[in-house]
Amino acid sequence: MTKKDPRIKKLAKIVVKSSLDVKPGERVFIDSSTVAQDFINECCKQIILKGATPVLNIYPKNYKKRMINSFSEKQLKLPYKKLLNLARKTNAVIDVENEASNLSKIPKKRFKIYNSITQSYWDFLVYKKGNYKRLTILVPAKREARNAKMPETKFADYLYRCCFLNWPKLSKKFKKINRIFDRGEEVRLIGKNINLKFSIKGRNSILEAGKENMPSGEIYMAPIKTSLNGWARFEYPAIRDGLEIAGIFLEFKKGKVIKFSAEKNEKLLKSLLETDKGARYVGEFGIGINPRVNKITNSWIDEKMPGTIHLALGRSYEENNGDNDSAIHWDIVKDMKKAKIILDGKVIQDGGKWRV
Repeated sequence: MTKKDPRIKKLAKIVVKSSLDVKPGERVFIDSSTVAQDFINECCKQIILKGATPVLNIYPKNYKKRMINSFSEKQLKLPYKKLLNLARKTNAVIDVENEASNLSKIPKKRFKIYNSITQSYWDFLVYKKGNYKRLTILVPAKREARNAKMPETKFADYLYRCCFLNWPKLSKKFKKINRIFDRGEEVRLIGKNINLKFSIKGRNSILEAGKENMPSGEIYMAPIKTSLNGWARFEYPAIRDGLEIAGIFLEFKKGKVIKFSAEKNEKLLKSLLETDKGARYVGEFGIGINPRVNKITNSWIDEKMPGTIHLALGRSYEENNGDNDSAIHWDIVKDMKKAKIILDGKVIQDGGKWRV
């Protein structure tokens, strides 16, 4: 019998007590595969100890891939309609990310059907601003370790270190910077492999420090959809549905990607950009601030790395006042250690170091 990692219990306590601040009488909805079974069990224990009730949507390992490949539209609509109704009756949501890298080789047509049917469900869990608490979390798993090209134990060590921070202290440290972005209007990104500008006027800047993501640590906002002009070359690879896209180049005009290329899996990049009209626009601009994220693991932990920014093609978050709609939200991380972030004419970050 495999001994359970005691850090799972610590992580579950952080999620239930600190991130979501679960109260007696609340209902907490958990969406996950059985890959994270130990974590789910610990979350349920902590939720019950709080006098709250866990509500579960737990599916077997690899189930989502089989479902997308095999279910008819009718077979997809009924369960997701019921799940959405169930989720709407809860006070908090825990979305466990542990299946995304197992969705390679699914035909584009099948993905399109799946996305169109399940969009309302994922809007509720992730993108829409609702009167409920939510957290998206990555837990240690063999597949994520394989993507990171790390032994499973070392990946788990790294992931837990990135989670076990003093989140209130980090939040206090970056509040001033977040307020500067919240009042800002024009962002310019200039330096090695980038020359890009866009407007964030009237958009909410969010400081994420342990409340909605785990691992956490970013400041993010939604650019005005048609305001991006310029180009960027991304040094780090990006994973989509289990496949690595590397050497990405994007050029924007009036917000839209007008030119693109990739050194690896360019056809997949092209396919993503052709998902729908919104896929060629940027839904999020984010800046990494987690001091323990220090390596590329080909997961969404990477976007929290200090000295990087990330642009997400596709859907924007409602809490940012974003208005771009798409079936995708795909983050691409850019190294800024030889570049500057300029806000309203003032350099606020240079070479990854803050100047405010």
